[in-house]
Amino acid sequence: MGLENREYLRDGYDDNVGSFRRPSSKPMTLIIVIVTVAVFVLQLMTSRPGSTSLVQEWLSLDFDHVVFKGQIWRLLTYAFCHDQANLFHIIFNMMVLYSIGGVLRELLGDREFLWFYLVAAVFAGICSLAFYRLVQINAQIIGASGATMAVFCLVALHYPRQKVLLMGIIPIEFRWLLAAFVAIDTLPMISQVMAAFQNRATSSQIANSAHIGGLVFGFLYFRWHMRITRWWDQFAGRITSRRKRGQLRVFTETPEPESNLSVQVDGILEKISREGEASLTSRERNILAQASRQYRKGKD
Repeated sequence: MGLENREYLRDGYDDNVGSFRRPSSKPMTLIIVIVTVAVFVLQLMTSRPGSTSLVQEWLSLDFDHVVFKGQIWRLLTYAFCHDQANLFHIIFNMMVLYSIGGVLRELLGDREFLWFYLVAAVFAGICSLAFYRLVQINAQIIGASGATMAVFCLVALHYPRQKVLLMGIIPIEFRWLLAAFVAIDTLPMISQVMAAFQNRATSSQIANSAHIGGLVFGFLYFRWHMRITRWWDQFAGRITSRRKRGQLRVFTETPEPESNLSVQVDGILEKISREGEASLTSRERNILAQASRQYRKGKD
């Protein structure tokens, strides 16, 4: 394929977020949904009369197991468990994840989206543990709501005026729906804090604090322009560079022949499709710029 056939060379390369885009047919969201449903099936298969399932006992999140027994995996695995007595719990979370998450995956790419979802789950879990410790509620936390709230928040911040049909009937913009979620989850938390200060017994059937934790993570990710995969690659790169210290090589960049440049551009375009434009390194961006210059020079 010649350089002039590539869309980015004809129309320019725009790294700004455009209009609301539909998710691709095979998003990373589908993989997360399948894994979550598989864990839920294992919960049902290992359930015991009068008690929770064996799988849930090993994966759910609570303060004592994480802090006193060091079972830190629970900070993530709780997000793949759901209430066995309430099918709406998993259905709602997976519907939101698949419909809204597909849009976010188009923005971030598969790898960054997966990192975002998993880190959001951990962040929401930590927030919930801290809050329940504050109000002295001994709660067992399960569900992907915190992570899906983070996904929804980030999409809403990118597309605040995008309308969706609430309950399939009422059109509402993302920004107002986001505000409603914040209010719905904040009010019960205020009530629980007041009860704790008044030494009144209180309980919680819904992990509102995990929801708020997910919303906060989504906001911080957007506000601080986070890129988790970039941080990880930089961390891994430092480790690799330490191992190769002393093997210093100096070279100067020379123009690539068009045949070799064409192969490199193909690989970079595949990476953009798979992981998003933000995943490109400085060298890969320079290759795209070089290809663009060669094409324009050929057209003159």
